[in-house]
Amino acid sequence: MTSSHEKPGFWNRLPKAFESLKYPNYRNFWFNEGISLIGLWMQMIAQGWLVYEITGSKFLLGMINTIAGLPVIFFTPIGGIIADRYNKKDLLILTQIVFAALSFLIGFLVYTGGVNFTNLAVIVFLIGIANSIDSPTRQSFVAELVGPRSLGNAIALNSLAFNTARMIGPAIAGYIIGIVGIESCYFINAATFLGVIIALLLLKGDFSPKAKKDTSARAAFIEGLKYILEDKKVLFSLCLVAFTSIFVMPYAILMPVFAKDIFHAGAQGLGTLMAFSGFGALTGAFMLAHFSGRIDLKKTIFISTFTIAAALLMFSVSRIFFVSLLALAVLGWSIVSQAASINTYIQNEVPNSLRGRIMSFYVLSFMGLMPVGSFQAGLMAHYFGASAALALGAFVSLVPMSLLLIFQAVKKVKY
Repeated sequence: MTSSHEKPGFWNRLPKAFESLKYPNYRNFWFNEGISLIGLWMQMIAQGWLVYEITGSKFLLGMINTIAGLPVIFFTPIGGIIADRYNKKDLLILTQIVFAALSFLIGFLVYTGGVNFTNLAVIVFLIGIANSIDSPTRQSFVAELVGPRSLGNAIALNSLAFNTARMIGPAIAGYIIGIVGIESCYFINAATFLGVIIALLLLKGDFSPKAKKDTSARAAFIEGLKYILEDKKVLFSLCLVAFTSIFVMPYAILMPVFAKDIFHAGAQGLGTLMAFSGFGALTGAFMLAHFSGRIDLKKTIFISTFTIAAALLMFSVSRIFFVSLLALAVLGWSIVSQAASINTYIQNEVPNSLRGRIMSFYVLSFMGLMPVGSFQAGLMAHYFGASAALALGAFVSLVPMSLLLIFQAVKKVKY
């Protein structure tokens, strides 16, 4: 049940880009979630630094991310079933408690000197399991906090918060690690979850589950999968997300190669490259929020998909640093535009009773397949070079859209 607007006041006079903040429930959740995301990015930076510090292994540095991603691949569909069968508000409170406890535990182990790769990997895996429930619940919960006409704006604002945190969190983490210590990032992240828990407890409305509980988990899973296979629009949208996740998103893990070996720009150059990518993503999220309700989602998906391929190809062949920065800014913009538009498009298509399950497949396509993408990009870069790996990814990412255009021309298939 969505919350109603407040009486005319400050929140009703906000620019169009922030219209969803008129809803008290969404506003309280969004602000606290934004703070929590900054803590999350701080922990992500601290985790990489911690693993490399205690192991000195580049292989284990990559392995810890794989361990964190495995539960998303295998358990997210189950998380979607749970999201549809139980009160989403209660589920999110539970996952925030788990996240806070596990983050605090890692910080405590670092502080006491008891951390090693084995116990860190176990805790990270547990965080991954909690994330496999939290992500589809969180994605589908947005529709219960705002009105249907504001859903696109709310999704765009979520993306805006995520990308803002992506720029702020790592910068804060760098100073915190150098001045106070790695464990502080974990303690701060654990503390930020308290704000989200309080915000969730203050939410008003009926968040009872919309799906029936009298069917088995297997039947519930099959119901969600059958819906996707029968609704070609949703299926195609998920395919687009999957191809972007596998063949485009790995550009980030190859960025050190470009900074060091191609542009000879060092760590400072790496930071600049990633900053332009983040700035583009932030701009894309803000534009979607501002024009939500007025944009053609299907047209935006088409344009952003082709822009993704063009920007990635330009970056892969460019040897001029400034041109590469512009290409990354456009790439960041187009990735966010595609992901947020597809998210909104799917949520407008699916019924409330299936929303959690369908969004679990969205999370699986977007987040769960990233380890697969990292593997293929690393393999291609090893044998053919980083530039060739990204250029190939640019062309392959167009396969679903190209096939759709062919089918539309031959059989007049509509999207």
